[in-house]
Amino acid sequence: MTTSTGKRGFFLVFEGIDGAGTTSQQAWLIARLSDLGLSVYKTAEPTANPVGKLIRQVLRGEHAPFSPHALALLFASDRADHLAREIEPALAQGQVVVCDRYVLSSLAYQTAAGVPLDLVAQANATFRTPDLTIYFDVPVEVAAQRRAKRGQAQEIFEVDDVQREVARLYREQAQAWKQAGKPIQFVDAARSFEEVSAQLEALILPALRGAWA
Repeated sequence: MTTSTGKRGFFLVFEGIDGAGTTSQQAWLIARLSDLGLSVYKTAEPTANPVGKLIRQVLRGEHAPFSPHALALLFASDRADHLAREIEPALAQGQVVVCDRYVLSSLAYQTAAGVPLDLVAQANATFRTPDLTIYFDVPVEVAAQRRAKRGQAQEIFEVDDVQREVARLYREQAQAWKQAGKPIQFVDAARSFEEVSAQLEALILPALRGAWA
């Protein structure tokens, strides 16, 4: 997808368990890319759009009990709306879209909640593949310490036993994507903020240059 200036949009996704650092590194990267003169669009899932707002209520436990299968379908619906409402238009304008969580998160979190993998995969099968996905690989214990420091209310998936299963499935699906040839890279997210930022810069800037060569 190109603009009148010839520069195509670039769809970048950060993936990782709660406390992996995706959100803070997203903010750093957007500032870095903006300093380089790039037009960047920041977004995340679940979104702040109508379906995304309902998902956030469910994650806070406001509609318990709630069917895990229904939640998986809500995530897919939010993603379809997200693509049409935000991601595709930004890419059409030649922007770098930096999204915190996307399809890989559903394959991990919704299957950890008991929804069969094939059902989750089928619900997300038609969605655009990111130009690059970065998986933030971090031990569950490190992520838990970081979440504790935030001092925020705990969501339904932020229980240690659940996070262990989510982390296992997340890594398993990320490896499966890599083996399938999808554009995904891994960073050691247990390292310091500055070290993780350096890893990201070393992976992302060459990918952008390659896409626009």
